[in-house]
Amino acid sequence: MAQHVNLWSFRVSLIIGLFFTLLSSYGQSIAIDSLLVKDEITAFSQDRTGNIFLTFKGGAITKYSPSMDSLISFSPNKLGDITLLEAWHGFQIFAFYEEFQEFVLLDRFLTRDTRYQLSQSSANYADMCTISSDQNLWIFEENQLRLIKLNLNIRAVDIEVPLEFVLDANEHNITFLREYQNLVFLVDEYSGIYVFDNLGNFLRKIDVPGIINCSFRNDHLFFLQNNEVHDINLYQGSHEIIKMSPGDYLGVLPLEKVFLLIQKDMVIKIPLTSN
Repeated sequence: MAQHVNLWSFRVSLIIGLFFTLLSSYGQSIAIDSLLVKDEITAFSQDRTGNIFLTFKGGAITKYSPSMDSLISFSPNKLGDITLLEAWHGFQIFAFYEEFQEFVLLDRFLTRDTRYQLSQSSANYADMCTISSDQNLWIFEENQLRLIKLNLNIRAVDIEVPLEFVLDANEHNITFLREYQNLVFLVDEYSGIYVFDNLGNFLRKIDVPGIINCSFRNDHLFFLQNNEVHDINLYQGSHEIIKMSPGDYLGVLPLEKVFLLIQKDMVIKIPLTSN
């Protein structure tokens, strides 16, 4: 059920001598625009137009404009934490609930939701799940140690990728999964990002242990590691690093000329500043 409500939130703009400072080589003071929220953020995403989607404990979802104004909220009838949120496709919002082995599709206005049971398919237990560009599902299964693509029309597996020779079978923790520009990105907290093509062929590994998710803009991959925002060009291989002040960050979302640092109770907007 969607409703035009304001979550307990407010905006803060600070310009003071010791405010949030980028610790890069050009280290300079910048203005901060922050969104504080009452409930704990559990997942986040963005659409193609720069709107931001935050999920909170219990499964509520709020859509914000690029300027971080609250637009609309969704309150689920069935309470549960959302494991993964994907809003990039724009016309529908995907939410995966590991504990229920379900996923929900919402329209872009968060007014209608349809819930699907993964148990009604040929997939086993889904530890991580995301929507594909052709409106099917990519699923990581820990018990089978495999990545599969599930055809939702026939509820059967179209692609199966055994991972015993890709992942460390004894030490891994898959925390994120996403398809972007015909590539599939599987994030292992212990070792980094595994990249596949959209047919499931393993392409390469990006060695970045300690990250739990990643995000994208144009041809660039973004992630947070050790209080640093990493910006990697997917095709040219360039790699830029922006050092941030220490914080308990969940991840980063890149927007036009800014990026957002996500914390459990706050979203911080940082302008992109060139040297």
